[in-house]
Amino acid sequence: MRGYNEENFNPIINGRMLREPLRVIYIHTVARRTRPPVTKTLFPKLTLHACENGERYVTCTSIPDPIVQASPDQERGGTRPDEHDGWRAAIDLLNPANTTNDPYVGTKNPDFFANRSGQNLIAEGYWPSLNKFPPEDEIRRAEKHRDQRYRYLTGEATRLAAISTKDLNEFLVSYPDTHVAMAALRMKANWTSSPEVTMNCPNCGDEIKQVAFHKSSVTEKLCVIDPEKAFQAKAITREEYEDLVTAPAQAKPVAKKV
Repeated sequence: MRGYNEENFNPIINGRMLREPLRVIYIHTVARRTRPPVTKTLFPKLTLHACENGERYVTCTSIPDPIVQASPDQERGGTRPDEHDGWRAAIDLLNPANTTNDPYVGTKNPDFFANRSGQNLIAEGYWPSLNKFPPEDEIRRAEKHRDQRYRYLTGEATRLAAISTKDLNEFLVSYPDTHVAMAALRMKANWTSSPEVTMNCPNCGDEIKQVAFHKSSVTEKLCVIDPEKAFQAKAITREEYEDLVTAPAQAKPVAKKV
């Protein structure tokens, strides 16, 4: 057919179904508490994980640009692919009130970090980026925003604590990040509870705080996770340290009583 109709042969193919994304947009965060799953049409049940294991930042997800949505085709039936601008979708994900292409619109307003609706994730330290590995200036900007929010939370909680226990308790329920903020800013009060990050020991399986070594409940011996830090703390000898760092597999518990 094409050989006989070269000038007229023009097969119609929906290029949106075939081409690769123009770029990828990454969502990073320096927040220290994982958000509940997002409930949005383009991102159903998306969980934005936070820095809960001591990381400086984590990458929550990546978004193709454009992002394709399967929509009902009212004319021909079935579904059709509708494209959305990935950058705008990322901003809408993090701060639905922002209708611009600048994710940091409004940050000069101190009330921006109150985040009264609970939907402004830019204020909490999340941000969209074109970089898979964000540069230092992006990370510092996000840390600045996160800390501004922390200062708002701790300031408001301290104010309410001096006025009404009932109002303080309601605030703490509405803003659970307040306890995280108090710990991050190294502030203490009689109503605070310090969050504790735990891990499973790779050697003995105990649930422990994030430490370099601990006493195993299984062997009752010193269980070393980070030989260098354990040696610096004088918990193990140089010989034990050298044995651990030269071991081909993961470190084994050191047979040393504590």
